[in-house]
Order: sequence, then C-alpha cells, then structure tokens
Amino acid sequence: MNPVKLAKSIKQLNMWAHRHAPEPESEPRRRLREHFGGDPAALPVVSRALRAWERPNLQVAIDAFIADRITELHGLLVPRYQPVGLTEIARGGSMTSGVAVSEPEHVTIPLGEGEGVACVQSGLWLVADAGERLALMLRSSDGPMGEQIALQAMARDRERAEVVVAELWQLMAEHNVYRGRVIELKTKRDRGETPLNVRSLPKIAREQIVLPPGLLETIERTTFGVARHAERLRASGRHMRHGLLLHGPPGVGKTLTAMYLATQMPDRTVVLLTGRGLGTITSSVELAVALAPAIVILEDVDLVAMERTEEPMNALLFELLNAMDGLDADHDVLFVLTTNAPERLEPALASRPGRVDQAVELPLPDADGRRRLLALYGEGLQLELDGSDALISELAGMSPAFIRELLRRSALVAAEGSEGPLRVTEGHLREAHAELRSNTNVLTRTLLGGGDGGAPSGDPPPG
Repeated sequence: MNPVKLAKSIKQLNMWAHRHAPEPESEPRRRLREHFGGDPAALPVVSRALRAWERPNLQVAIDAFIADRITELHGLLVPRYQPVGLTEIARGGSMTSGVAVSEPEHVTIPLGEGEGVACVQSGLWLVADAGERLALMLRSSDGPMGEQIALQAMARDRERAEVVVAELWQLMAEHNVYRGRVIELKTKRDRGETPLNVRSLPKIAREQIVLPPGLLETIERTTFGVARHAERLRASGRHMRHGLLLHGPPGVGKTLTAMYLATQMPDRTVVLLTGRGLGTITSSVELAVALAPAIVILEDVDLVAMERTEEPMNALLFELLNAMDGLDADHDVLFVLTTNAPERLEPALASRPGRVDQAVELPLPDADGRRRLLALYGEGLQLELDGSDALISELAGMSPAFIRELLRRSALVAAEGSEGPLRVTEGHLREAHAELRSNTNVLTRTLLGGGDGGAPSGDPPPG
C-alpha cells in the first residue's frame, strides 16, 4: 500500500475513533450510578435557589434531615464559573470532565461572639433510608452577581424529590441560625467573605435615655406595647407592621433610643440598614419577614428618602417604600427610622399610613435634662459642682452627645493635673467647655450637636 495513503487512513481512523469513543465516566457519576443501582441520567432533579447568606441554614437543615439516615458525604471539585449540578453529573459527557470527588471542604460562617457554623463548601450527599435512595447536592458557582448556591434533590420520582426539598425548606425555617440575632447584609463583598455580618449591640438601660417626661413612654407604647399585646391585636384584626420615625437635631439620642428598643426586645431579630447596607433594602426586609418578629433599623433615612426635587432618580427611596408597602398586615415587623432632617423626607414616607405610624421628635435637653445628663455621664468620677445653675444655663442648647464629650474632656483635664481617683470640679468642666467652644472646634461642635458655640438666651421647649 502507498505509505501516504496508509498514513492518511490511519489519521482518519484515529479521528473516527476519537469522535465515537465513549466518554470516560466521571467519579461523581459513578457514585450516583452505584447508589441508585442504575443509570442516573433518567432520574428527576428538583432544584431551589438560595441566597448566599442561607448557606448555614441549609447546612443545619441537612444535618437534621440525615441524622437518622445512612449517608455518604462527598466533596465536589467543580471548575470555577462552570454551572454543574446533579443533572449534568448524571448525564456525564465533556461538560463534567473537570468535576471530581474529594474530601469535603468546609467553610465556617461566623455568627458573632465566637459562634459559627461549619458548612460544606460544595458537596454531594448520598442518602439511604428504608430502601429509599436519595441524592442531595449543594450547587455552588461564581456568577456576575457573586456566589450563587442552590439545593438540589434527586430521587426515583419527582414527587418524592419535591417532598424532600420542601422538608429541607421547613427545617431551614425551624432551625434558622439568624433568628433573634442582630444582622446586617452587605451590599458588596470580596470572594470568600460572608454575605452578612452578625453584630452585637451594647446593652442600653432605660436610665441612659434622657428625654422630657412622657416622651419615652410614648415610644415604648408604640413598640413594646404592640409586641406585648401582639396576639390580642392580631386576633382583633389590627395590623402588626408599623413604623416609628425618630427625628431631631444631631446628638439628641436617636441612635441610642433605637439601640435601646432593640436590646429591650431580645426575642426579635434586628436587621440593621446602615452604610454599605443601604443597597440591600429589599433583601433586608425579606430577611426580617422570614425571621419575624423583627425590627428593621434604618439610620439617617434622609440619605435614602430625599425629596424627589433633590434626588429625582432615588431608586433606594422607591425600594424602601415598596418594601414597607408590600408587607402583609400580619407580618410583625417594626421599622425604626432616624433622621436629622425630617423636612428633607419624602412626604409619602413621613405621613402616609402604613409606612410611618408614629413620628417622635427628640428635642435638645431642657435644664432638668442637662442635670440628669451631667450625673449620668459623670458616673465613676468624683464630680464636684458648686450647686449653682450657672453651668446648667451655659449648656442650654447643647445635645446629650455634647455633654457626654464635655465630661470626657473634663476628666482628661483633671487627669493631667492630678494623681489618683479622678476628681472633676466645675472649673475643669468650664475649661473643657471653653475648649469645645473655641473657633478651632467648630466642626466638632457641629458633629456633637453643640450649636454655634454661643449660649442661647433660653432653654428650648421640652416637647
């Protein structure tokens, strides 16, 4: 035979063999085939997408589901950006050639104060229960919007797979690791970062809230009262969603009051919307609904809900309004909003029913309030005042935050000129006050709610 023709024939034979040779079976497919005792390609798969922050809830749900069942757990190595699930693994072929079985890799999701849940990064659970065979998979992949995860279930019939997914979904709700915690969703995160923060709030005692008589009681009735009588109110057809707007000058204690409300209702999940979290309004409200009873705290709402004349394309405003309006009457979610500039708020947010039910102004402290604040922030010091009201009058128009800083600076002045326990006199307070009123501290005064540095002619009205 002509050598050239022979070489050409061999080449063509190799090409034919390459096209028609069976694809090698991947290890994950082999495990599925042996587990089900037949070709898994024909078996149904039910899938449900999860938010990235639901990973620990899925883990505890799977752990509860397999507790009394015989289970093999295999880790999966999946090429990045390759969307591979149970269906693709069962069918085999070149798409899954890079998928391999490995020891399970775990990632710990922190839950604050040393707590955490060790979660399987990407896994395949082969479950046997009284002759029934199931396969569960956590499908994880990177996409343009970050990590995307999904729960998948394979069974001998679709109905059984759907029942398994529904049971796992119920277990996720029952064992939700975020219930009763203080959480904050992240707008953006780097690869490997958790999608939310679990935070701790300082314990705020009632005595730390210094307001005119009756004002704190009004706030408590709006919040604690509704929580205390929730069942009776719901039974009488009263709606449970409600909004509280705290407004007033900088430094009067709006954030402190919001933190007080949150820490005094420990059975409620607290969802914080601050800083970077302002891009997660819809997700945060959905999370609060799932973990109800809950409180959503949104500080400086004027940064979100500006008048349309100032910010005509403020998408966050519409997102907030839609999220609040979209709640059913039975959803026990309290919105606590704070602002320094209520006049900048969208009128619909400030006044329309179903969005904000109670708006409370927190004023600058009156003379009695300033005395109480000096005593409160002077705790731990040997505070010696001359008994006159001169200093109290000079502090008219100053916020609680300003008075707190005044005590701190007074203690520093006293510490620099003495030894031993800190003894703070009225002279130290006046020296610190003069420093804060100086022209070099204009911005500091503004940030602390200290006015323009001059003493107003009279006390502000207490209401």
